[in-house]
Amino acid sequence: MNIKHHIKGFTLVEMILYVSICAILLLSLSTFLSFLLGARVRSQAITEVNQQGFQVMSLMTQAIRNGRSIQSPGIGATSSSLSLTAVNSLLNPVVFSVSSSTLRITEGSKSPVALTNSHIQVSALTFHNISSTSSTEKIIRISYTIDFINLSGRSEYTYTKTFNGSATLR
Repeated sequence: MNIKHHIKGFTLVEMILYVSICAILLLSLSTFLSFLLGARVRSQAITEVNQQGFQVMSLMTQAIRNGRSIQSPGIGATSSSLSLTAVNSLLNPVVFSVSSSTLRITEGSKSPVALTNSHIQVSALTFHNISSTSSTEKIIRISYTIDFINLSGRSEYTYTKTFNGSATLR
């Protein structure tokens, strides 16, 4: 009696084909996930800069609008700090300035308060008094640049934006 055993299995060619298909799928999936992670990191850097920039601009324009007078810069002058006379005399003067890449506000004799966090740095802060001597309107033009601090050196974390605005004393 002659008994034949049929062993079911894969041939070497089939096995190489299946492993190759799985490797290609895993490679494409990991590339896609890496791309998504990079996009998320980039989005976080952009969001941080935009939120800080708009928040600081809103605070400065509100302080200018609520101020009584501009101490510095003088009419037609530009300065890296702004000094305002506030309605509340206990807060005089209100000063906006940059120290160690951090935007700060100082009200009266109080200690300076940081307006930006440690994830960003502020540079090129300028206040330009564009008021005219013949007009009663006192107008300040504000400009500053915010950079996301890139400690890792990854290109996804590199983001810079310049903010411009103006406000008139009421």
